[in-house]
Amino acid sequence: MTLPFNAVAFDMDGTFLRDDKHFDQQRFARLLDELTAQGVRIIVASGDQYENLAKYFTPAMIDQLTFVCENGAYVSQRERPLLVKTLDSQMVAELVPFMINELVITPLMAGVKAGYLSRDLPPEMMKWMKFYFPKHVLVDNFNQLPDDKFFQISFTIDDEEEVKRLLVQIESRFPGKVKATPSGNGSVDLTIPGVDKAFALRYLLKKWGLSANDLMAFGDGGNDVTMLQLAGISWAMPNGGSVARSVAERQVPVDNNHDGVLVVLDDYLQKN
Repeated sequence: MTLPFNAVAFDMDGTFLRDDKHFDQQRFARLLDELTAQGVRIIVASGDQYENLAKYFTPAMIDQLTFVCENGAYVSQRERPLLVKTLDSQMVAELVPFMINELVITPLMAGVKAGYLSRDLPPEMMKWMKFYFPKHVLVDNFNQLPDDKFFQISFTIDDEEEVKRLLVQIESRFPGKVKATPSGNGSVDLTIPGVDKAFALRYLLKKWGLSANDLMAFGDGGNDVTMLQLAGISWAMPNGGSVARSVAERQVPVDNNHDGVLVVLDDYLQKN
């Protein structure tokens, strides 16, 4: 029997990674070799910076993987960029002062050259942000924008109702110019409208001569929805949000802390 998919895409936090940011490296290496031998493309699809994603994998794994980063704005294969999409520079020049002065929120800016973090972040937040942005620059203030182009701008607010209020204000102030997507844990990503994980995956599928029906995807959060809707076979994590579970056709039998993605992939390989 042949596998019912030719490409697999999975989100990282809350999906592929355990809560302690680890995964079964030996098991994944075996599955990666077996799937690659059958011609299956394996795609890491995340909102994170490439450098943060690559640190989880060995050089041999990286050579077999394709990375969809920055919520689809950056695609890399064998450490070479395949696709780069950035926010409109003039819009960014208006958006950042609006966030700081009117909404009183601190931006986290994901640039092509680096991530840009406020030097005034609380210590715990700083530690967390440095983890997610291994390649980063500390900024005294954002009144002077860094000399870079930006994939996305993020902010973190713990209050869910406050997040909803801010999203309305941002999208009302910049209609059609920026899309606001909650990405979990109180974090919100401001991205290019129309550029998301599904956008990048459609690009890759076309490049490889595949269709959406050839894709299997795994996700747990709001920024996985378009990817799950695109895929011919879609799996939501049981530990994920209700939005992801509502659009996926299947639910992974065990959560991320029990290697749910690997369990499903192993099951397919054992049956085929």
